[in-house]
Amino acid sequence: MTLVSVTTEAFPVLLKYAAAELPFQLSDEKREHARTMLESEDTTATGAFRAAQAILGPAFISWEPESIWLELEDRGIELPVLSRQKILALSTLLQVPAFYWDANVFENTSLACSNEPVLPDILQEASPAQLAWAVYECEVLLQSAGQDPDFDYEPAKYAAVCMQREGLVLAPELLQFAQDELDQLNWNHIVKLKTEVKDAWDGLNKDQLDTQEFKETPVGVQLARLSAIQLYFDEQLEKYRRDMSLLGGLL
Repeated sequence: MTLVSVTTEAFPVLLKYAAAELPFQLSDEKREHARTMLESEDTTATGAFRAAQAILGPAFISWEPESIWLELEDRGIELPVLSRQKILALSTLLQVPAFYWDANVFENTSLACSNEPVLPDILQEASPAQLAWAVYECEVLLQSAGQDPDFDYEPAKYAAVCMQREGLVLAPELLQFAQDELDQLNWNHIVKLKTEVKDAWDGLNKDQLDTQEFKETPVGVQLARLSAIQLYFDEQLEKYRRDMSLLGGLL
């Protein structure tokens, strides 16, 4: 599935939120619904952020973090640390999209979107799969808010280093903005391999990656690595679709 198709699929719910009169007058049933999303560590970053918005209203993104947690606590919601990090990551993204120009923010937001604890004081290198998922989730959210920034040097360099350390020669679709940086990190003779990998990847049936067997060849190894990233994305996308369905029930 392409970025365009999954983005189009997610827009109806997110655009309804953008246009809605908030805060919502939630029924007891819908409030319980939002509580369940916030208290689950398995909820996506978008799901946690929008559930908090449904309860607190749009102005909450400008509140101090402690005020957000206290207000939710007063409403009987026990917020896990992972949910707090997801909410802060996306509320910060909407106010200052440093995700697109600051490597540290790029890393920390990517980890938060993949249910990884964020430790800002240390380096926690995100995987290419985690970066690709975060790029998707952040771009959909920002586009629904009428923003469409481009990636600057730092995130591109960071993504390229992460991909090079995993032995990739071809960036996944969502990390194509870092392909030139990746090419600079790889040896010149890999250019031919990259072309072969792209042709082979384009010809694969992406709906059968979980049963696909790859040969122990340079191209086969590359295809296996790209498949692992795609399968992770597909797993996250299923959770995202689930949360989009749940969010629709709050509107």
